[in-house]
Amino acid sequence: MWNEEDAFWVELDLKFQNQTCGLCGDFNGVQFYDEFIVNGNQLKTINYGEVWKMNGPTENCIADPILTEDCESHRPFCEEFFTSPAFSGCTDLIDTNSFIEACVTDMCHCGNSTNSTCVCSTISEYSRQCAHAGGEPQQWKTEQFCLESCPFNMEYQECGNPCTATCSNPQRNQHCEEHCSDGCFCPAGTVFDDINQSGCVAVSKCSCLHNGESYQPGESYSRTCQDCTCNNGQWSCVDLDCPATCSIEGGSHITTYDGKAYTFHGDCSYVLSKHTNGSVFTVLGDIEKCGKTDSETCLRGVTLVIPGSMMILIESSGTVSVNRMQSKLPLSMVDVTIFQPSTYYIVAQMSYGIILVVQLTPIMQVYITASSSLKEQTVGLCGDFNSVQSDDFRTINGLVEGTAVTFANTWKTQANCPDVVQSFENPCSLSVENEKYAKYWCSMLSDDEGVFSECHSEVHPDSYKTMCMYDSCNCEKSEECMCAAVSSYVHACAAAGVILSGWRNTTCGKYTQCPKTMVYNYSMTSCDQTCRFLSQKDFTCQVDYVSLDGCGCSEGTYMNDQEECVPASSCPCYYGDKVLDPGEITRISGTICSCIDGILSCTGEPEPSSCEEPMVFFNCSGRVPGTKGSECQKSCQTLDNQCVNTQCQSGCICPDGLLSDGNGGCIQEDLCPCSHNGVDYQPGATINVDCNTCTCSGRQWLCTDNQCPGTCAIYGDGHYITFDDKRFSFNGDCEYTIAQDYCSNTQNGTFRVITQNIPCGTTGTTCSKSIKLFLAGNEIVLTEETVHVIQQDTNEPGSYKVHAVGLYIVIQTENGIVLMWDKSTSLFIKLSSSFMGQVCGLCGNYDGNGNNDFTSRNQEVVVDASTFGNSWKVSPSCPNADDIKDPCTVRPYRQSWSLKHCSIITSPVFSVCHSQVDPTPYHDDCVRDLCACDTGGDSECFCTAVAAYAYACNEAGTCVHWRTPDICRE
Repeated sequence: MWNEEDAFWVELDLKFQNQTCGLCGDFNGVQFYDEFIVNGNQLKTINYGEVWKMNGPTENCIADPILTEDCESHRPFCEEFFTSPAFSGCTDLIDTNSFIEACVTDMCHCGNSTNSTCVCSTISEYSRQCAHAGGEPQQWKTEQFCLESCPFNMEYQECGNPCTATCSNPQRNQHCEEHCSDGCFCPAGTVFDDINQSGCVAVSKCSCLHNGESYQPGESYSRTCQDCTCNNGQWSCVDLDCPATCSIEGGSHITTYDGKAYTFHGDCSYVLSKHTNGSVFTVLGDIEKCGKTDSETCLRGVTLVIPGSMMILIESSGTVSVNRMQSKLPLSMVDVTIFQPSTYYIVAQMSYGIILVVQLTPIMQVYITASSSLKEQTVGLCGDFNSVQSDDFRTINGLVEGTAVTFANTWKTQANCPDVVQSFENPCSLSVENEKYAKYWCSMLSDDEGVFSECHSEVHPDSYKTMCMYDSCNCEKSEECMCAAVSSYVHACAAAGVILSGWRNTTCGKYTQCPKTMVYNYSMTSCDQTCRFLSQKDFTCQVDYVSLDGCGCSEGTYMNDQEECVPASSCPCYYGDKVLDPGEITRISGTICSCIDGILSCTGEPEPSSCEEPMVFFNCSGRVPGTKGSECQKSCQTLDNQCVNTQCQSGCICPDGLLSDGNGGCIQEDLCPCSHNGVDYQPGATINVDCNTCTCSGRQWLCTDNQCPGTCAIYGDGHYITFDDKRFSFNGDCEYTIAQDYCSNTQNGTFRVITQNIPCGTTGTTCSKSIKLFLAGNEIVLTEETVHVIQQDTNEPGSYKVHAVGLYIVIQTENGIVLMWDKSTSLFIKLSSSFMGQVCGLCGNYDGNGNNDFTSRNQEVVVDASTFGNSWKVSPSCPNADDIKDPCTVRPYRQSWSLKHCSIITSPVFSVCHSQVDPTPYHDDCVRDLCACDTGGDSECFCTAVAAYAYACNEAGTCVHWRTPDICRE
């Protein structure tokens, strides 16, 4: 620490004892031994200083002359001053004689005055050393002697609290581990205005920051679905009653209404969303394999069903069919309006509060927007729309699945579709060229100076960049998938109120080439743009939807119903009601078919027509249109889902009164099992889910309703999983508040957890190594594989227990807090349900809604992890952490080594857990950590990363014995 003038302090941990040299000595606990002894003789201080003199490359320092002036006349003043009442509490704590000698020397050789700068600095240092030793020096400076002036309206104090409370952190002085110090401080009842740098103000006068701009108390701003007002230096935000959107992008990436994102490579028709009352509406999605690998999947069609009245199919070719009859757009019916605002999109609005925006170019994607009136009334792949992400994988039988695959398999509509198995392959690891291509184009999304930067403050680009990388490497047609991913980010920005234009000048520009007579626009509309509505009222003008780009009519021109003729090489292929584009690949009855010159060319053996008893073969040949075949065979899994068939399929079905058991046999309905995480349980079976017991009855799970504790996990290179299951990574070198119940300026909290990040590796990455728990009157420090209670207030003892469980040190408190530390980089915090909605910090607010977990210290929800993390640093003087580059990009030579070692997480070793806990994010974190650990400690980084997944498996009820004599042995 430096006062920017004449004083400099260095404070070292005890682990550096006997390891230093220089003017500050050897830190061995003995003042004169052995730095002041050379060849048995004791050096004078002036000679000791000369020993450590360092000449510059172009200069030689001249030794100071030895002064011989008699200074004893100044000794009485110095002795009297250092023994004055102001320092009465210091004389027994530190050596006063050395400071008296320094005072005498200063007065003799530095101005010969009792008000010289030198003597004031010496006395000030004595005061600081006294405070550091635990003393409390009193005010000794006067207007006549060593007077200090303070800026603004601050006051000078000889022993003030160095943890200055500010507008950004008004609670900074509550838990201060530093000794008091001299300097300028704010008067009692005020805090320092570090936002406007205007001195000391009352908390009620504090301003608030938003996107770097200062807002005065009472001022407000609005963003999508939220109004925020500045109050006491913090944002008080009110969530508005807004709709939510579920998206299916890239043929495999799904984001629920509540914002939970997952990847699923399906091969069937699935319930995307339907009303809990199945007679209102159902939205189905046809996801198919469309390439050479199982991970290449495409959305081929979206079906909107109004039971008993209407079925609308929108295909990837742009064809729209109503009740199996091809129809031209626009359409206006009793409950549905369908139109095409541009060549890229089709929009369908239902009177039930659902709007479908179906993207056609460059690939099919769909956005389903549900009005707030449908909250807690939806089910399907899009989740239950209750603002809680942790239960979005709830199936129709009542339990929450552990992985996306086991969840999505329960929402297929056809029993003869195979269950999809989980894949852990990273497509970018299979081709260096594809990875290079993806990095070049997808990195444009996160470029701070690029065309997309205007939206970064509203929609963080990282997840879209990751999706773009994945799809660009995975797709056979890389450019199409890359451009679709980029357009997904543009669509998200438009939904947040940021309309991006000009982005196709740098990427995906070929899609601006429109058909003859059409023009491209970044914000296209269908309102009054068709010939049909020149003489009729345009009902599409009443539909409110997100701004869309694409080709359409320029001002003054209108769309007609004419069609174009194309050669055979551009013709699509038709299979039943399905339309395939030229060159498109699909699977039909087990064979792989491709569309060539308008003809389906199929290879492989068709499915056999023989059936095992008691199944019988159903032949669709000669059946009337609309007949339901094997595709509508009901199973225990699909009994509650309506079958919407576009074509009768021949195959094996169960006799009337029986259901398919999913394994090629038939079963009675009352014998149907209950499924959970891919495992079937017979009626009457019981399982434990978290802290509840569930019993299988009538295909449904009946569970107890206990409130389970919430868990926050911190592991490896700054990886966090909040109480509400939000994942992020944050690296910094400061102390950060992990969790506390001192929120919203409350002074009545009971605990605070702080962690210290320490760099590990040359990439700038950090690892959590030191943890502090403030509990009532106790400060418990976990560091260096030990536990220390370094402060204890007997008036507030705070009941807690410390014990060891395996490799972990566990601290349990009487008020429902459990800390588990692996003596290294992993920390797990469990809170009882009584803390729900009462906590804040890097572990989130524990209210069930992961979307607001990035709530900063000033109560504003931000979009990126760095802004969120920096807001929770303990000391405002500590520098902000910057976003760190992917260590595997900085150290590419370590990537293949990291992938090889981390593959244990996705290997058969953990196979029993893969259906319980998705291993993909843990595997990715492991690879990142091993790339970062480039200065030794490879084993520790690897073992910590794998142990984090093993811990998650254990919490899910699956114990995996993965440690061996060769791998992370205990």
